[in-house]
Amino acid sequence: MVMKIRTKLILANLFIVLFLLGSLTYVFMKRSTDIVFEAITENNRLSLSQVSSNLDNKLTSYEEIANTLFLNRSLDEITEKRFDDPLAAYEEYFDYYQPFVSAVQTTKDIHYFYLYSDNPTFLFSNVFLITDEIRQSDWYQEAYGSQIGGYWTEPYLSRVDNQMLFSYKKRLNNFVAESPKVVSIEIKQKVLYDLVSEESKSRRYLFTLADGDVLVDTDKANAAGNLRDLPFGDRVLREESGSFIHHDESSGESFQILFKTLDSHNSVRGMKVVSYTPIDDLMPKVEQLQTLAVVLFVLAFAISGLLIFTITVGMTRRLSELSAKMKRVHKDNFQSFVVVKGKDEVAQLGEMFNVMVRRLGQLISEVYQSEIDRREQAYRTKEVELYALQTQINPHFLFNVLNMIRGKLLVAGERETAKVVGLLAKSFRTMLRSGGQMIRLNEEIEFVDNYLQIQQYRFGHKFTYEIDLPPQSLDVFIPKLLIQPLVENAISHAIELNPDPSRIWIAGELLPEKLVLTVGDDGLGMSADRLSEVERRMSEDTLSADANIGLRNVNARLRNLYGETFGLRIDSAEGQGTTVTIRIPLGQRDANEDNGGDGDV
Repeated sequence: MVMKIRTKLILANLFIVLFLLGSLTYVFMKRSTDIVFEAITENNRLSLSQVSSNLDNKLTSYEEIANTLFLNRSLDEITEKRFDDPLAAYEEYFDYYQPFVSAVQTTKDIHYFYLYSDNPTFLFSNVFLITDEIRQSDWYQEAYGSQIGGYWTEPYLSRVDNQMLFSYKKRLNNFVAESPKVVSIEIKQKVLYDLVSEESKSRRYLFTLADGDVLVDTDKANAAGNLRDLPFGDRVLREESGSFIHHDESSGESFQILFKTLDSHNSVRGMKVVSYTPIDDLMPKVEQLQTLAVVLFVLAFAISGLLIFTITVGMTRRLSELSAKMKRVHKDNFQSFVVVKGKDEVAQLGEMFNVMVRRLGQLISEVYQSEIDRREQAYRTKEVELYALQTQINPHFLFNVLNMIRGKLLVAGERETAKVVGLLAKSFRTMLRSGGQMIRLNEEIEFVDNYLQIQQYRFGHKFTYEIDLPPQSLDVFIPKLLIQPLVENAISHAIELNPDPSRIWIAGELLPEKLVLTVGDDGLGMSADRLSEVERRMSEDTLSADANIGLRNVNARLRNLYGETFGLRIDSAEGQGTTVTIRIPLGQRDANEDNGGDGDV
């Protein structure tokens, strides 16, 4: 018995649909499971980031209190003053110091606020004298010797009311450099538990210090004292952030571990927030998704079978009609089209044939147009090359005119002015000699040295400058005009605005994999707010014609050339000057090689 083509098509299509739907269902189940797991993981990661941000903000709020006391000259003078009359000390304490402490403890949930001082005339309930025992204690030694001014302690039991506390200790030596004063802000551990009161219902959270000591472990029954006590603790301490699956061999359970390191500022840098979620808690949603996938597969296969039968019956009836009409199309006549009625696959085949005929005609037209465009582009390229050759004449003309003016000035006896014009001409010669966007460091320094000499002529003896670079670094290629905008910025802000004589220095250090350059001055410096504003403007993408365009230009060029990690770093303090640091990776290919090498003057 011969099987009809209609039957063959139906069976073949059903087999294909079965295979495709089965494959798609499997892929869908697998991928959906992964997506759901990834979504849950992402949700956990967002929750971890939020908790990390809340912890960072909470700790920062307490540090700001210590910084307020650190920066308060009035309170510092009160605590440093030696009182001959105890009554005067009491009056100063209750008029100024006690209101500050009360306001802090009321608004910031601070449990205790202690000040340790060497002033025996200013001792009260929350101000203690620094004894030899306190000086020898570990916490005082660490606070006194801290390079960042303060540090966070691990949790401990209060001897006053048996509550678990942790504290932030900071040395108060802002106004008196040798002052041994230390402030201790003690906070209930419950404050940190409250940060994760909702999140800890479905997962375990740990807050740790940089050395791994645990500040908070929401699993109080199995609380860890140090992160290294956990099987995966060393990995978490070793890496900055990440996620992985941990299999507990003792219980046979699997857990999803996510962790993040705080690095917003020095005192919290290295602290970690760890999320610990059982995998079994994530599976119910995955199983629901798999059941839905199976139901959809059965439903899709049934509907596909019905559609295949209906379409096949209609299509086979008109295939012969379509074949007869297509034979009438002349192969060399691209204006002949097939007219097919209907909206099924056969009609689509006819429409696609018509589209193909139109497209062939369009392609022939596009080939001719492409050739015309190519010839026109070649003509425009020649015009651009001629214009570029013409514009090269202008800088040479200016260089020659400057040398002519310098000669006239020498003849007239204006040697100082002639020297400045000569330096300007020499600067033009340096820039004309270097093509492309890269330049050797010695050429850039030559240009900067000329610029600084010109500025010394302008300002007289108002500033001095030093250039100290390793000789072996002078052949390193750097972006052209990288250092000059930074020097110009120092002139504008450290020389013009400073009534006192100033100093500018350019220094370098050649490391195994990078060259580190610094441009510094001992001028007026910047406040913390002003420094933050400058750094914010530097991070903007646009280069508008407003303040800090030189810094942003240099920063953007460094990041575009070497990556986001190679921008500028600015260090500044009000009244102490400003230092800008540049890092250039070694081994970069000279961009001049791409641009035809150096130009000739």
